[in-house]
Amino acid sequence: MFFHFSVFFFSLVFALGLEFFVWKNEFRLWAVSILPLAVFWGGKKIGKKWGLAVVPFIFVVAALSLLYLIDNVLQKHLFVVLSAFLFYILLLGIYRIRLYEKDQTAHGMIAASSMAALFFFYTAFYGIYLNFAIPLWVLMSVFFLVTIIVSYQYFAFIKINRKRNFLYCLILGLAMAEISWSINFWPFGYLTTGVVVLMIYYVMWDLIQSYFLDILSKRRIIANMIFFGVLSSLVLASSRWFPAV
Repeated sequence: MFFHFSVFFFSLVFALGLEFFVWKNEFRLWAVSILPLAVFWGGKKIGKKWGLAVVPFIFVVAALSLLYLIDNVLQKHLFVVLSAFLFYILLLGIYRIRLYEKDQTAHGMIAASSMAALFFFYTAFYGIYLNFAIPLWVLMSVFFLVTIIVSYQYFAFIKINRKRNFLYCLILGLAMAEISWSINFWPFGYLTTGVVVLMIYYVMWDLIQSYFLDILSKRRIIANMIFFGVLSSLVLASSRWFPAV
């Protein structure tokens, strides 16, 4: 099942909210204050659990934040379309998980959209940090908290012990907080930084998930290291080596 009316409806609300943010400056306050609450309520309605509404809430906050940093109008509209599609995938995955918790397709949907949410978030908040001179400890704290929340919600689907889940998510959060401190010294803009930070997160996330599923091996670790090394080299080689604020 790849279509559900409630999922489509709340995805449409999400897209229209972002479009209002693009077109009408007087509606920006409405988009920032009302849209996240509407999305949170929609996620709860579709997933039937408050916990399943957390990632959609973070997704819309991150999308609005990143949209604010995009200057080109055409790029803004393209971003709205892409975000709406990913948001639909997220809500559809939540709906399918509600029906059958072992739905692997739904797990993949939620994992992909959660990665998108974290990319939006890491990129947007680092861009805001650069533009508005936010204290570094705030950047580290927000990276720490959001990483824990998103990771915990996803790993909960694997049905591991809650304390064990929280412990590893805490390690992930601390690692990303340290990364957020180190990126303060990187000579890159927020888009390049967001991509590299997401790749670092993905490698750690995949290794932890593999450990939980008892499929962790030396070959997988080496493959992740090669994946990170090759992609990060390509990204950094094609990027400007100075902050593009």
